[in-house]
Amino acid sequence: MNLRTLLCICLLSLFVFCARTEKVTEVIDGDTFKTETGSSVRLLGINAPEIADPGGDIAKHALAWMIMGKNVRMKMDVTDKDDYGRLLRYVFVDEVNVNAEMIRLGYAEVRFYPPDTMYIEEMRELEKIAIRNHNGLWALPVFQFSDTTGALVTKTVTRSGDFDVIAWHEADQYYSQTKIVEGKIVASNNTGKVCFLNFHKDWRRYFTAVIFASDFDKFPAHPEDYYLNRTVRVRGLVKEYRGKPEIILKSPSQIEIME
Repeated sequence: MNLRTLLCICLLSLFVFCARTEKVTEVIDGDTFKTETGSSVRLLGINAPEIADPGGDIAKHALAWMIMGKNVRMKMDVTDKDDYGRLLRYVFVDEVNVNAEMIRLGYAEVRFYPPDTMYIEEMRELEKIAIRNHNGLWALPVFQFSDTTGALVTKTVTRSGDFDVIAWHEADQYYSQTKIVEGKIVASNNTGKVCFLNFHKDWRRYFTAVIFASDFDKFPAHPEDYYLNRTVRVRGLVKEYRGKPEIILKSPSQIEIME
């Protein structure tokens, strides 16, 4: 077998492998599905609401409309599987990037974890347009809106006139509302994928501000140290996660350091 023939065989095998598709047999929620081979697949770069959360059923129906019963092509980034054994993939129906389409239509928000950031800039731009046009779930109190100013905020505030500010231990009374929550960050942890700014040592039960890795580049280096032991005000949508309140911080302008 000469070199040219061998090269043609290799290229043909590569084409067949890359073009291989799998049929979707079940949609779990707005970012997870199963295929005919029994594989569980998690869409990379996006986050849709859980089924039990507001908008979860809508996101699931949107994804099912796009992929259920169809043959999909899957593309890996750097990481093959997540901690739950699910394949991490960008998913295509014909030439349509389903991950990006969920962002464009407003049924998911951008959520990347390095090193899997292949389409991050493209999807951030799609999210900005979806937010501006109130597409999909952006018309409802489901996702935290991004603040595009990106400003670090340190200021002195006269507390007596701030009637809209709530204390951190009251946050569980305001789910699905946008509030300003004040308190001292007494514990923090950065897993490399998520930074948790905790307002009580018992972080499993009490209010937490959360920064995801896809937004780390907007914040000071090592936010777990930068904000620790500082009294702050965080502004955003109060959400319930595993029985406790949290606010997701997408911009440093959402967190004010009280000096």
